[in-house]
Amino acid sequence: MQATATITANQREPNEQARVRALVRFNGMTFHSLATASFLETAAPLHVNRLVQVFGPHPDVGTWLEQVWWPQRAEIGRQLREYVEATWPEFDWIAAYHEFYDSYRPRSGLERRDTGIALEALGLCVTSAQAALFYRALANSADDPVLRALARRAACCHAGGFDYFRVLFERCRLIKRPGFAATWRTVIEASRCARDHDVASAFQVLGRNWNGAPTVPGMGFSEYRERMVQSIQRHAALGPVELLLFRPWLERGRAAPAQPPPAAGPNRWLPAMPQSV
Repeated sequence: MQATATITANQREPNEQARVRALVRFNGMTFHSLATASFLETAAPLHVNRLVQVFGPHPDVGTWLEQVWWPQRAEIGRQLREYVEATWPEFDWIAAYHEFYDSYRPRSGLERRDTGIALEALGLCVTSAQAALFYRALANSADDPVLRALARRAACCHAGGFDYFRVLFERCRLIKRPGFAATWRTVIEASRCARDHDVASAFQVLGRNWNGAPTVPGMGFSEYRERMVQSIQRHAALGPVELLLFRPWLERGRAAPAQPPPAAGPNRWLPAMPQSV
């Protein structure tokens, strides 16, 4: 009896794995999210090269970016790419990435104004927090346990990046304190840039690089953005700080001028992320 039960359990496990993988394979939101994320993680060196120059007065920051942040992002990108290629072999990841890279590289932050290193660190806080939020929602909603584990690792990586850049922001603003209006404007601009430039640039090449008919339904970026917001609201349990940093994503239709929140205390404008990964 025990041997029969063991055989039955062993047979059930591959069937369950196949069922879960099928759910992922035909999920358009999951495909577009993972492929977009894999491009942005893989393209991290474009930002590292620029940031090392920006934080030149702080050589320890350049060392951390090159020896910690960059390798972590590269590893996440590699794992995401492998998952995408294994789940959607009809999708030409290499061709799509090259198309994305060619359009993204000239505008990957190089055109930003010289706003000072404190606000640069703050912008990195925003993008790290948003990435951690995205991966946390994915980890809480994914059907595939392999994907859930991958998303949790990515969320932890970006949450660690947020902690580092938050401390760096506090350190840099002791040297030259930015005004509150400039600080708030940086938060909004960094969030909108991540939405309208980074994510949109990666998203727009996905429908053009299939070998044959796509296995997932097509969708426009506006639809994707709406559904992503709904997913994050449902699965990520936004805290007060995250609501602030994610605020531009919640804008519907034409973006309205963002009103700054009440001023925080003088010693700590940006608190730590309250939500655990």
